[in-house]
Amino acid sequence: MALLAGTAVIALVHAAAGPDHYLPFIAIGRAREWSLTRAFFITLAGGIAHVLSSVLIGFIGIAAGITLERLTFLEGTRGTVAGWLLILGGVFYLLWSLRQHSHRHAAIDADDPRMRNRSVLFWTLVAIVVLGPCEPLIPLMFVAVQISWTAVIVSSLLFLVLTLVVMETFVLAALAGLKVLPMQLTHRLSNVFAALVIIGLGIALMLMP
Repeated sequence: MALLAGTAVIALVHAAAGPDHYLPFIAIGRAREWSLTRAFFITLAGGIAHVLSSVLIGFIGIAAGITLERLTFLEGTRGTVAGWLLILGGVFYLLWSLRQHSHRHAAIDADDPRMRNRSVLFWTLVAIVVLGPCEPLIPLMFVAVQISWTAVIVSSLLFLVLTLVVMETFVLAALAGLKVLPMQLTHRLSNVFAALVIIGLGIALMLMP
């Protein structure tokens, strides 16, 4: 019970305090005008991929007898790679957005399959959710395995569920709130804003100790 209580607190604080869990989905969702249903499922998939990638590393590490220090180093390396990908993807997206605003007569609808930045946005989100480190989970798994493998599975599932709850709450609440704002005040520079958010998160990951 102490393990589960600690896992719950850490999961909630970690997800809420880490803007990389929700800001990219909010910024890109607003720029691409996602419906709340679409935002829900994309955030759900992203959250699952984010947590399960660390769970997989933790399970392999524990089963193979790898030390916690080495796995922590690996998590840090993932963060560095994700940071560089976010910065490069964000810069590319920013340049595309500025070019679109300087050629408004040639603008392409955000949902048009011909839009060039579709793949950039997709791989940027992949970098965030898969490569982004989930720092406190692996140490929790090392604590749980001292009890049993069942404790590892249960605590990991609890961490996953609570992380998803926080992500979905932040993303859906923010997008719902932004939808009530006048379109002419928020849509024109929404792509630029999304790009700056992505770049900022990449820099934050690079600077993370």
